[in-house]
Amino acid sequence: MAVKKVFVLAGEASGDVLGAEFLSALIEAQPDLEISYTGGPAMERVLDGATPLISMEHMAFMGFAEVVRHLKKIWGNDQIIKAHLKDERPDLVVLVDYPGYNLRLAKWLDKKGFRRSGTRVVQVVCPQFWAWKPGRLTLLQTYLDAVYPLLPFEAKLLSQASVVAPYYGHPAAQRVAAGGWNPSGPLALLPGSRAQEFAQHVRIFAETAQQLKREAHWFRPAHIPDAEYLEILSSFGVHVRPEDVKSGVPGMTGYSGALVASGTATLEVALRGVPMVVAYKTSALSYAIGKRVIRVPYISLVNLILQRAAVAECIQSDCHPKVLAPALLQAMSDLTWPQTVTELRQSIDQGDPFPMIARHASHL
Repeated sequence: MAVKKVFVLAGEASGDVLGAEFLSALIEAQPDLEISYTGGPAMERVLDGATPLISMEHMAFMGFAEVVRHLKKIWGNDQIIKAHLKDERPDLVVLVDYPGYNLRLAKWLDKKGFRRSGTRVVQVVCPQFWAWKPGRLTLLQTYLDAVYPLLPFEAKLLSQASVVAPYYGHPAAQRVAAGGWNPSGPLALLPGSRAQEFAQHVRIFAETAQQLKREAHWFRPAHIPDAEYLEILSSFGVHVRPEDVKSGVPGMTGYSGALVASGTATLEVALRGVPMVVAYKTSALSYAIGKRVIRVPYISLVNLILQRAAVAECIQSDCHPKVLAPALLQAMSDLTWPQTVTELRQSIDQGDPFPMIARHASHL
């Protein structure tokens, strides 16, 4: 397949970082590509300031209740993306994470004949069909030309189902070096990347640090500027100095422990060597629905990769300062933690995956 036009879609902060890494590798191999995208600041930087079709902050809705409230916006985004694809007819469509929308788009692309006319459609980050929505496996088999999983056990499951799914490792193993732990340092607080996550976590995380009588630094997502993040914290009654807001989890240094909302950050903090507790709370409706359909015992990437409870997970009613504070103290005194970090890295490190992913996707 001769690739000249590429469309890349990432709908949330973690996907924006992955999309940027993929684009960097793709452009290095073939700098004359015509690229359009939906994403955030990381992808925009790689593309020298090119404007996204839709900015990431207008797409990052998570949970049943939150999606229902934003249905009009979601429908409008969908129409913009589909019109663009019809007009541009890219040779390669790269869908990054964001499976709730991306799999529907892959199905639409197939039904509209894009793949029959030569467009290749791939997914970076395997949808978690093994955790919930097992029917998604059929969508992966039917509507995608390849899936690039970031977790080792996913590649085996996909291959068994006859899905093209080579495993090239997880990029976090390359971008995150060990060395961030200091037993006498402050706490790192990472309450998430979405508005609904902030609403659930900010006060709880702040109260936990207060109970422990520890200095705390807040790690903002890359797509939120410092001033805006300070305003977000303030809106929940948490007033901190500008110097207490940090960014760049892969380079975090000098922290005794971390309180982390579930997501890619859990893996990055662990690889940095910082002991942590994973905490997550959502709306009662979203939690009730999730509890009925989720089929795996863990929510954090660390535990899923290692297939054991290597880090504490405090979910919903357990996401409370009275539970989180002692859990953090226990995590920070765990003498086996350095060995766990080594085991985690060895499980996912196969070199930089994105040059290999870009090469594979360009030759389907």
